[in-house]
Amino acid sequence: MKNFLIAILLTFSSLLTSGQTGNTFPNIDVLDLNDKALNIPEDLTGKYSLIGVAFSEDAQNDLYTWSQPIFSEFMDDNNLSSLVYDPHVHLILMFTGTNQLAYNKAKQQIIGGTDESLTDNIVLYKGAMESYRKTLKMKDRKKPYFFVLDKEGKIIYVTSGRYTMKTLKEVGNLIEE
Repeated sequence: MKNFLIAILLTFSSLLTSGQTGNTFPNIDVLDLNDKALNIPEDLTGKYSLIGVAFSEDAQNDLYTWSQPIFSEFMDDNNLSSLVYDPHVHLILMFTGTNQLAYNKAKQQIIGGTDESLTDNIVLYKGAMESYRKTLKMKDRKKPYFFVLDKEGKIIYVTSGRYTMKTLKEVGNLIEE
C-alpha cells in the first residue's frame, strides 16, 4: 500500500493533445492527510506545480511506472536535481459517486500506508467529478492525469498514462528554476 501511494503521488505520463493547455486549472477544494484545507491552484501560486489526478483504482499500474523517476527528479532532497527544481507536488485522490461512501475508510488506509513526509502532498477530494472531467478533458478513467501549472496556476503541460523518460525531461525543462 505504501509503494502504491508513493507511486500515485509521483504520477506522470505521455503528452495529451487536448485543449486544456493555457487555461487556468479549475479551483478545487481539498484536504491533505493532516486535514489541512487547500485550494488548488489558488494556494499554489508563486511557484510551478505538479498536480496528479486519480479517480480510479484502474490507474494503479501506470502510476507505478512514475514512482521512482518523479521522486528522484523532483522531490529527493539528497539528489542534485532538487537544487534545480522546487515545484509544489500534489496528488488529488478523487472520491466521487458511490466511492464517496468509502471515503473515511479509504482515508484511514491511505494515512496508514503513507510516509509521514508525504502527508502534505496527498490531498483528497470528495464530491462531484463531472465538471472536472469535462474541464480538464480527463476521458479515460483507467489512466492517471498529471498537470504542470505555471506560477499563476495556468496549465502549461498535460500528461496521462505510463512513464517515459522523454516526458520527464520535458516537464523538467518547463519547471527549471
